[in-house]
This record gives sequence, structure tokens and C-alpha cells, in this order.
Amino acid sequence: MSEAGSSAPPRAFVRTLLRSGTPAEPAEPAGDPGDLAAVGAATLARAARYWVVVPLAYRIAAFVKVFVGFTAANGRLGLGPVLGATLFAVVANTAAMLWVLRAGGLRARVTGRALGLDLAVGVALNFAVAATAPAVVQPFAVDVSWTWLVSGVAMWAGTSGLPSALWLLAAAVPLRAALTLAGGLPLTDRLAVTRSIGCMVALAVAIVLAVAILILLGVGTRFAVDIGLRRGREAERRRTRRIMHDSVLQTLEALAISAPGDDAQAVTRLAELRSVAKAEAAELRRRITEPVLAGSTRGFAVELADVATEMARDGLRTQLVAADFADDHKVSQDRRTALCEAVREALRNTVKHSGTKQVVLRVEKRDGGIAVVARDQGQGFDVRDRPPGFGISQSIVARLAEVGGHGTVDSQPGRGTRVTLWVPA
Repeated sequence: MSEAGSSAPPRAFVRTLLRSGTPAEPAEPAGDPGDLAAVGAATLARAARYWVVVPLAYRIAAFVKVFVGFTAANGRLGLGPVLGATLFAVVANTAAMLWVLRAGGLRARVTGRALGLDLAVGVALNFAVAATAPAVVQPFAVDVSWTWLVSGVAMWAGTSGLPSALWLLAAAVPLRAALTLAGGLPLTDRLAVTRSIGCMVALAVAIVLAVAILILLGVGTRFAVDIGLRRGREAERRRTRRIMHDSVLQTLEALAISAPGDDAQAVTRLAELRSVAKAEAAELRRRITEPVLAGSTRGFAVELADVATEMARDGLRTQLVAADFADDHKVSQDRRTALCEAVREALRNTVKHSGTKQVVLRVEKRDGGIAVVARDQGQGFDVRDRPPGFGISQSIVARLAEVGGHGTVDSQPGRGTRVTLWVPA
């Protein structure tokens, strides 16, 4: 994976956000999947689909707030246009917000048209209120409809960047003047000037807040992707180490074991070694290239039987007890796979360390999941004096912990070993 992409300067990423807004959504990150810039942009684009929900929700609440303030200050004077604008805004923006949520967010291909339509509706609404409200309260009435443009500019800042929002802020100055004239007031009207300045300040504050949210969203997404990639690489390294331990290392150790009659039966032993090497090579290739399966139609007891059959090549006789186990396939495939791999490692430890070639394997439902208990009557060991090796700590305990399960080893010298493995349903 590309470390250069992972160490891209955050400031450059922030500058890009401020200049262009949230990125358009690509189908898939291009290039190296470890490139943090590409993955971060794609992730941010998907998260930004829902960006407009925040300004829409603000607009609904703000319209209600300013309407209440307007009626408290002016009573019924100019109530008709303001009430109509408020009702329209609440209904229209509620419908828009529901549509965005049901559609899975605002897609990049329609963002420009949607925001353009939203801005046009806001301008038309402001002119309608400015032209119909009584002159004495017209500046206050326009303050109410101006709420639409405040959130609209915030949307543009988030999706198109700071330059677009600043252009809209500059265009709002002549627009506010035109609204004053549309209401029959002179541009020098003191109340109109005061309220116009307040409206400009509201737009500026909206831009600042939108930019701050955009930066937090972008940087937060970047760090989250960085952490996810690092954890993914570490998980892949653990998987590789397990494959090397559970297949390559185990096979090499088995091949290195001397057996009586090696010299007298050299041809036969060579054929056996080649057969083992060929089988292990095929198994290693399968584990490296196998896709992630959504599920399996085979029963878990059957999968355990396959593991027992595989271990029989090393001379281990396994008694599988599953009479009381009802396999209803409720456990996910990744947990079933982890459990089978942990069982395989436990049986290999039995072959190498127990001094016996017999083991009892019991599978049962327990505590809302599946438990497998491997018990042998071998020589055992003192678990307090012997720290767990890689096989127990990684191939058993850590592997099960990754899928929400756990594994324990109980053993005493001369009394055998019991390994208990469990995963949740």
C-alpha cells in the first residue's frame, strides 16, 4: 500500500475542501486502495450526500423561530405574507429533507441543479414577501424570508466551496437593495438599511459555520479513514502470519519429523512427502485467494468432520460428538470459519505436544452461540508455567476474539488438556 498517500498533508486536504467543497462522489477510489487521499475523498463524498440535511433542518426550525419573533413584535400587521412564507418553507423543506433521506442522500450528479433550484425558490420567496408586506414592517418581513437564503448559502459553502459562498454573499448586497425597492421603500430608509446589514451579517455567520463544519467533516473523515486503513493493514498482517503458521510452518515441521523406516522406504516416503507438499500448496493457494463467503449450505458439524479427517493424516483419531447439536445455520460464515480454524490449531497442538493420538471433539449450543470442546487424555502441562505460544495466542484466542468469541485452555500435568472454543450466534 502507498505510504505516500497515507501521509498527505492535512492542510492541503483542507485547502481543497475550502476551495471546492465536498468532493463529487466517484464510483470507486482510483489507484492504490491504500492511498489515503483517494479513499478519504470517496468516503467524504458518500458522507456529504447528507450534508444538505443539516441546513434543511435548520431552515425549518429557524423559520418557525423568526415567525414567532415577527408576530410578537408586529402582531397581525403583515401577518399574511409572513405566515404564507413560513408555511411554505416548513412544508417544502420537510418534504425535501425526507426525499434526501429516502433517496440515500443528495447525489453528486443532481447537487448543482438542486442547489440552483433551491436558490431560485429562495429569491422568488423573498421578492414575494417584499412586494406584499406592508411598507411599515417590510424590512422585518423580509428578515423572515431571508432565512431561506441563509441556509441556502450554507449549502453552497459546503458543496461548492468558500469562493462560491463568497460570490453569493457579494450578490446578496444588490439583492437586498432590490428587495427594499420592491417593497416601495427608498434605499436610504434607516430601518431598511439596518435590517439589510443584519441580513448580511447572518449570511457571513452562516458561511463561517458551514466552513467550520466542512473542515471538521473533512478532517474527521480523513483521520477515520487513516485509522481504518492502519487497522486493516494490521489485520491483514495478522492473517498472513496465521496462514504462514497454520499451513507453511506446520507442514515444514511435519516434513522434518523423522519416522522409522525412512531409509528403507525412501521412495515411498518421498512420494508421501510430495503428496503432502502438493496438498498443502493447494490449501495455501485457496486460503490466499478465496473470496469472503456470505454463507455456506454445509452444516457446521460437517465442517468439523472435514477438519478431523484432515488431522487423521497425521495419525490423530478424533471422536466427534455432535448428537445434541442442531445446526440451523444462524452463525455467520466468518465466525464458523474462525471456529474451524481454531479447532484445527487445537488439534495440531494435540498431535505435537500431548503425547496421545486420540481426542474427543464435542460441539454444542451454549450461551447463545456455538461451543466446541477438544479434550485429550495426554500428558498435559501447567498453564501457569508455560506461556501461550503463537498458535494459542493468535491462531486460537486472537482469531476468536476478532469475531466476538473466546478460547480457553485448561490443562494439568498428567491429566490431559481441554480447549474450549466459543463464538456467538
